[in-house]
Amino acid sequence: MENPDPSRQPPGWAARLARAVRGGALLEALLVALLAGGSAWLLAPGALTQRTPGDDALGTPALGNYKAARDYEVVDEEATREQRAAAVAAERPVFDWDESAPEVAALRIRDAFTLARDGLAEARLRHGEGRRREGARELQRAALAERAAFEARLGVRLSDADYQALAAARFDAQLEAPLIALAGHALSGKVVEDRRALAQAHERGIVARTLRHGVAQGEHLLLDPAVIRDLDEARVDAQRAADALPAPVTPGLRAALGRAAVALAQPTLVFDLAETAARQRDAADRVKPVAVHVRRGEKIVGDGEVIERRHLLLFRGIREQTRPADVVLVRLGAGLLVGVLLVLLWRYARRNVAGFHPTRKDALLLAVTLLGATALAAAGLGVGDALHDRFPRFSPETFFYLVPFAAGTLLVRSVLSAEVALLFAVASAALVGLVASNSLFLAVHALLTSVAASGLVARARDRAGLFRVGAAVGTLGALLVLATHLFTGRALSEAVAPALAAAASGAVLLPMVAVGSLPLVEWAFGYLTDVKLLELANLNHPALKDLIVQAPGTYHHAVIMGSLVEAAAQRIGAHALLARVCAYYHDLGKIRNPLYFAENQRGENRHEQLAPSMSALIVKRHVTDGLELARHWGLPRAVADAIPQHHGTRLVSFFWAKAQQRRGDGEAAALDEALFRYAGPKPQTREIALVMIADACEASARALPDPTPERLRVLVHRRINEIFSEGQLDDCELTLKDLNAIAAAMVGALAAVYHDRPGYGDNEAAPAAEPTPGGLQLLGSERRGP
Repeated sequence: MENPDPSRQPPGWAARLARAVRGGALLEALLVALLAGGSAWLLAPGALTQRTPGDDALGTPALGNYKAARDYEVVDEEATREQRAAAVAAERPVFDWDESAPEVAALRIRDAFTLARDGLAEARLRHGEGRRREGARELQRAALAERAAFEARLGVRLSDADYQALAAARFDAQLEAPLIALAGHALSGKVVEDRRALAQAHERGIVARTLRHGVAQGEHLLLDPAVIRDLDEARVDAQRAADALPAPVTPGLRAALGRAAVALAQPTLVFDLAETAARQRDAADRVKPVAVHVRRGEKIVGDGEVIERRHLLLFRGIREQTRPADVVLVRLGAGLLVGVLLVLLWRYARRNVAGFHPTRKDALLLAVTLLGATALAAAGLGVGDALHDRFPRFSPETFFYLVPFAAGTLLVRSVLSAEVALLFAVASAALVGLVASNSLFLAVHALLTSVAASGLVARARDRAGLFRVGAAVGTLGALLVLATHLFTGRALSEAVAPALAAAASGAVLLPMVAVGSLPLVEWAFGYLTDVKLLELANLNHPALKDLIVQAPGTYHHAVIMGSLVEAAAQRIGAHALLARVCAYYHDLGKIRNPLYFAENQRGENRHEQLAPSMSALIVKRHVTDGLELARHWGLPRAVADAIPQHHGTRLVSFFWAKAQQRRGDGEAAALDEALFRYAGPKPQTREIALVMIADACEASARALPDPTPERLRVLVHRRINEIFSEGQLDDCELTLKDLNAIAAAMVGALAAVYHDRPGYGDNEAAPAAEPTPGGLQLLGSERRGP
């Protein structure tokens, strides 16, 4: 057997763990676990286990306000028993009515008489007709011998006299019909053994189930007990009918037939205990448990109120549903719900949403913000419950709508993309619905207001714009409240207070939360929001005002650079607004010594009296001064980084060349190149790299005579090639394709600024720019000063 190739073996757990850490999968898993655990705790708060009064507190004043921490459904056992007992009592008794009783009696009578006659006929055949006296005695003995069989067939026992009377008549077939008729009188209709069994029929009636020969044929409701006879009445009716029998029935036979009919009488309507009990059980089972529904935040008993049985019922049910094991299960279920929701949304967005590319920092921000939004919703609902206790005339939902549910989404959209904000809005709305005791309408309200806030905040130009966004979101929230009330069939008058609360939440609380949270996000996570950038891009910013007063040439240079980098950033998909702001503030340090820089000089050049090394030191000093001023003005790090990085590690080439020239003219001192080189670092972002390129291109274009588009194109490509060949772009993510796009964009922007002007005569021809000392040394003949 060949040894397996180690390179083809599956990686061990350590390698898989390291790969997960590098790929961010471990961080994602930890954040999901954090969110699931935190949300589960918020969805199943500790108030679930609030200590409640026991049964011994009946009749005593409550020692505090007791409210439901979530929705409860408590079964009222006593009320359930009462309703089931009422259902059992309402079930009518079932009686079986043997409709075929007269037919059965007639069959028995015919069988019995036929049997007796057949027996007598056999006896006559045995003894013949010759001996009349002995034959009569034999027939009498034969009749007596058949008595048991006759009575068995008939189903009743007869007295000796009655049997002998029938036997003397030799069980004549003409006696069958009268006896059948008499039995029919006794058994026809509904006959009950004792009328006391019909006591309930006077109120609710009975159910009579019709039987024929033991088989049920249907049933009907019998409400009038007058149509029912008891057994005594049936027997009396049979006896009266017998007494009225016409001739030729003799009185003796009439009496015998009457007593036989009375004996044949029996109940035809019999109480069915088993069927009645079964129906009563079914009726009891159909009664659902009586449940008392308690909504989240609903007051059970107030401070000082007397505790009644209904309060104890609720407390008992809450304790049964809030055992420690139940709380653990509730939190486990909540954690699973949140975990599945987040994993599905995250994975779906990573694979299917083009603009969804969050970094680890973004994932951490999303996790913290989502947890904070959930906590805000939970706290807001709790405060709403407390306010409802204080102002009971307002419904609880009035205070719930005061919670700015869209704050988290607005915050996310301020620093991340629209795609990320939309996914966040879905997740946060779902959690709001869970926090609010599975409230669908509150979840929909949170989702729609969040989406609206996300779409509108992208247009906000300053912090005042956040309040305009809030006003729009508040108006939408009020409309949603009205729509919800219309949909649920409630009166519009009830929607006034919640609608005003929703409007106030959006117009006031939402922007206040956003304004208070954005600086915290910017500080804690290092984000730079568009709102902050727009404030910095305002040319009325105090730092830029100071710059235009102290160094007007630098200010003009910065504004032109802003146009260059913005055009280039838009071309390559970089952050155009950030690039423009970096361009505005990249030379902020020149405020301290503006006259040492060519763009601010008016005739006199102060570098002419200085050694090249000293001039280089002064020029490099503007980086340090710029960082100090950036701290003074509170510039974000992403903007302040442009001050040192836009120079990278390049040489102050003009003064380096001047120093070399002096050394060649006779100065013997060795030159230290480090004195003439910027300390760096090199540009770390694409936006700052654009500032470096624009700085070189704009300075060179300003000194370029006859700036035609072709000469500008050659100049821009030369400057970009120099920067690229020096390795200044090694630390940023610019590709060669990006550099070509940048060159094209900057050529167009420079051509718009330094376009050809028509000549107005020989005496007005523009003189060629004289080279002056500067901070950027260019290759070739186009050189300028700082």
